[in-house]
Amino acid sequence: MTSASPAARRTRLRRRTALALAAAATAALTLSACGTDTKTSTPATSTSGGNAAAAKADTLTLLDDTKLAVPAKEPAALFFFSVGCGECAGGAKNLDKAAKAFDKAGKKANFLAVDMDPSESKTTIMQFLQYIKAPTLPATVDKNATLSQRYQVAALSTLIVVDPAGKVTYRATDPSAGQIQDALKKAGA
Repeated sequence: MTSASPAARRTRLRRRTALALAAAATAALTLSACGTDTKTSTPATSTSGGNAAAAKADTLTLLDDTKLAVPAKEPAALFFFSVGCGECAGGAKNLDKAAKAFDKAGKKANFLAVDMDPSESKTTIMQFLQYIKAPTLPATVDKNATLSQRYQVAALSTLIVVDPAGKVTYRATDPSAGQIQDALKKAGA
């Protein structure tokens, strides 16, 4: 019996490492997903990296191919979800209700549904938004986990409010539309 070449062993090791990392990421997302504390909020926290990092904006491409900078001149409400998360539907609906109420009142803020599953297609996300009766809710996919890492979001169904300076001023799981509106007003909307 001959032993595998060093190159073949390295390739197998790389594959095993990649599979282990993928399994760990999937397990972490599954364990932190739906079914976590459903009605909590925490006081304002800042993003990691201090003020310099907080001031840097990420320019996001939305599902409708428009661009949105976060942070921006207006505060932003970001709801982190996945199509496969049943509890996320209520939070996304509340975000849409808050967006419509702000629009009706003439107030300025950004509202964004952030899909944490990079494998979900634009079509699947649009179908989800249609299903929850929020087809106009701006949405994006956090493909490289840029937003979830920047704002330290590890659980699905999390909503954060980011002020124009990039500071997280509100964090909650499944807040009501009224709570979202109040948090945005406190953040400068």
